[in-house]
Amino acid sequence: MEYFGKAVAELFDCNSCYVAAMSHTGGSELKEVRIGHAAIDRSCTMTVARIARKGAGVDCTFLEPVNARTTFVRKLIGSEPGTSGHSVIGRFASRDRSTVVFVAGWRQAALARAEIPCLARAVRTVWGTAHSLVQRSPNRHQNAEIWLENLAFPAFIVDEGLHVHEVNRCGRALSAKGELLRVDGGRLAGSSGLVTERLRAAVREALIPRLGQVWLNTTVPLSTERQQFAFAKIGAAPTHCDVGKALVIVPQFDEVLGAHRIASAFGLNWAEERIIARILQFQCPRDIGADLRLTEATVRTYTKRIMLKLGINRQAEFFLLYHLTQSPFGAGRREKAVAPMSADCRLLCVADKRPPN
Repeated sequence: MEYFGKAVAELFDCNSCYVAAMSHTGGSELKEVRIGHAAIDRSCTMTVARIARKGAGVDCTFLEPVNARTTFVRKLIGSEPGTSGHSVIGRFASRDRSTVVFVAGWRQAALARAEIPCLARAVRTVWGTAHSLVQRSPNRHQNAEIWLENLAFPAFIVDEGLHVHEVNRCGRALSAKGELLRVDGGRLAGSSGLVTERLRAAVREALIPRLGQVWLNTTVPLSTERQQFAFAKIGAAPTHCDVGKALVIVPQFDEVLGAHRIASAFGLNWAEERIIARILQFQCPRDIGADLRLTEATVRTYTKRIMLKLGINRQAEFFLLYHLTQSPFGAGRREKAVAPMSADCRLLCVADKRPPN
């Protein structure tokens, strides 16, 4: 339906298009799609459903905006930009036993009567082509879901109006907290109106076609509070997702996963990994020792030996390694350490005999 709506808007030289389809084999459920500036107005749903039921065997019918449905049209595609705006209303029964209703606008000139028969055939052809494309790729939606779940960070697939089309498990958990992002009425929203507007502007910019297939990558601050920094990265969604969609990712700092990545890369054991995790939590040697039941001097000794293994001179370089080993994909199962446990770290295992998770 989205492909059809965009094609109809292009065919009639319009910026907005509303499309509704009612299947006569699926319980008369009405499916709706909006392109461009078309807004959601639930008060029109019943009217559209009545039009669809009456048009089960009717060919395309085009109506000018100067009729009783002027207010109805404005609710579906927004107000006309000037005094000379014209809209197109169509209805037809498709071969898949569905009735399709669409409203496109706004045109600078009204349709000529001589154009209607040719455009009616074109609209039917566009619908048939779009329907056949969907039939050929039934796993498109499923593939997008699987791909999104493989991401390590909260991720959302949204359109220009911030309507959420896909979200992964991390994204649902983040939006459920309602602190940085939330889903309000099916739309992605920030913690304030300003953040939401910045997200909308970034998505709009990301979806603008550019020469050489260069996609804009924008950063939007979600929180600038001290020690609670959070940002959203916005770019065009991958090609296997529906066109006209943007990908919104919220990178997260996870010291446990970061320590695991560093330990896996350098062959450290799980005891050394736990020390790195606490360093990434900004814990001082005294606090680390209290957590692991070690003295502060022992923690400092082991920290120096870990740094020697990693080839770094400052603890700040742990954060550099965190960044360099960061992966966009989910952690999956825990990897085994490459190197065997050294004698230097056996004291840590004795101090805490709990097995690794």
